[in-house]
Amino acid sequence: MVLLLHGLGASLITWSRNIGPLTDAGYTVVALDLPGHGDSDKPKSLKYDPLTGARLIDRFLGTLEIQRLTMVGSSAGGLVAALFTLDYPDKVDRLVLVASGGLGRRISWILRMMSLPILGELLYQPWLHDKFDLSKWIFYRPPPFLSEILPEMYRVRALPGSRQAVLKSIRSSINFRGLRKRHLILNRLQQCSVPMMTVWGEEDIILPVSHATAVQEALPHSVVRTIPECGHWPHMEKADEFNDLLARFLRGSLDHQPVPNCP
Repeated sequence: MVLLLHGLGASLITWSRNIGPLTDAGYTVVALDLPGHGDSDKPKSLKYDPLTGARLIDRFLGTLEIQRLTMVGSSAGGLVAALFTLDYPDKVDRLVLVASGGLGRRISWILRMMSLPILGELLYQPWLHDKFDLSKWIFYRPPPFLSEILPEMYRVRALPGSRQAVLKSIRSSINFRGLRKRHLILNRLQQCSVPMMTVWGEEDIILPVSHATAVQEALPHSVVRTIPECGHWPHMEKADEFNDLLARFLRGSLDHQPVPNCP
């Protein structure tokens, strides 16, 4: 069983190029819209912080009677996946962090600006995303298939309550200085025995690839891979390479290989 968790302002559509290859490889795959995202409910009373997300994942898995699984999380979804793993290590076979939050304070200025009152409301507007082509922030080279999924991404971002939920999510983890210190988890991961792989795009301008270097130094027995000419969503922009890495990690064939130096 593999659970896929998307990042801030995204939805399960971001895994559209990974679900098929995983199922073809024989894995049962679950991808969901986190609360406040996609077609999930957007209750005003929810905190939308990463720890609440991890606890909701536990309830979700309990409802489905899923006992153990591999967690794969992108960006903010990576932080949720890591927190779940730290709190429930007996339920996780393997952990995969894709340009994950929680591994360093540095973060793009646009997210830091969105964390500010009023300015965030002004910046997080669907029409601004279209005008300034925010895909250029996510991808090193926007892939040709992007036009196939952009309508769905725009649709869910325009749903009632979506903007408020995403802004609450941002502000729960980020302030103008970057990631809030209480969400830094690299030291905690040093005590975690669950096999872990970190994947990062070398041209990521949302969360810098230097975070992957920090992971390699702090967790030398984990698997760290960076992908050249790739932005914040390597699972989408370089799907073939990412899917191969993920399949090999799930089989255990990467666990004991030397880790190349990160940039």
